Amino acid sequence: MTRKLKPQSRLTVAKKQSPRWQRERNISLLIWIIIPLIIVSALGLVGYWGYDTYVTPWKQTIAKVNDTTIDMRYFVKMLRAYAQSPDQVLSMIIRDELIRQGATKLGIEVGPEKVTETIENSLLTQAEVEGNVTLTRTELDERYQTRLDQFRLSSEEYRQLVESNLLPQKIWEHLKEQEVPKQAKHVHLYTIQLDTEDEALDALAQLQKGNLTLATAGNVTVTDAGNVTRTIQVDDRLWVPQGIYPEYDAVAFSLEAGNMSEPIPTDQGYSLIE
Repeated sequence: MTRKLKPQSRLTVAKKQSPRWQRERNISLLIWIIIPLIIVSALGLVGYWGYDTYVTPWKQTIAKVNDTTIDMRYFVKMLRAYAQSPDQVLSMIIRDELIRQGATKLGIEVGPEKVTETIENSLLTQAEVEGNVTLTRTELDERYQTRLDQFRLSSEEYRQLVESNLLPQKIWEHLKEQEVPKQAKHVHLYTIQLDTEDEALDALAQLQKGNLTLATAGNVTVTDAGNVTRTIQVDDRLWVPQGIYPEYDAVAFSLEAGNMSEPIPTDQGYSLIE
């Protein structure tokens, strides 16, 4: 027979528990760590939502003119100032920025005195329309502030707007005095525009066959490769100096008066000129 072994008893040692005060202190520490983290996270989410909702849209790029970015905030301000359709206002903003950049390259600027004079003349004119012939300095300043409040522009922004309206005339005066020659060679130019070189050659042959010129033809009838006949209008460009139609310059200023050119390739197809 097999002898059964008597199972040996094992001693179980009870785990020593931390004192109650220590457990309470650990819980308190966890609470003081977790709750601030929850608050900070909630504030971060609210802040991000607010920034994305109320700040980011105003910084959205509407247009870029060379290195200058036009954002939504400026665009909305100009909408109020110009009081026209968004497309028209955007075109004006881009135009004004191009003018400013061009004036800077040419070394042209409008002095602050001229800007101030223009603003005050505008305010005085408005007062005269309303029946106020004279304005005191205080009344003028009050009217100016009312205009700024109406457009919701700062004084600097409004003065920049006035400067943009004054710059084109300054640039024109500069170009007229220094850049544009007082005399230039001109030609009286007639042109017709055709889609293909074959159409241009056909039109030239018909003109030569009929002993016509563009000046006397009025309109030219051409037949394309599919035997479709159509009438091409002759454009009288009047007297033009070099540079107005650069694609024609080399030929137009070398032709004798009354002579027609061979077909000239252009971005739209082919041209005949006289």
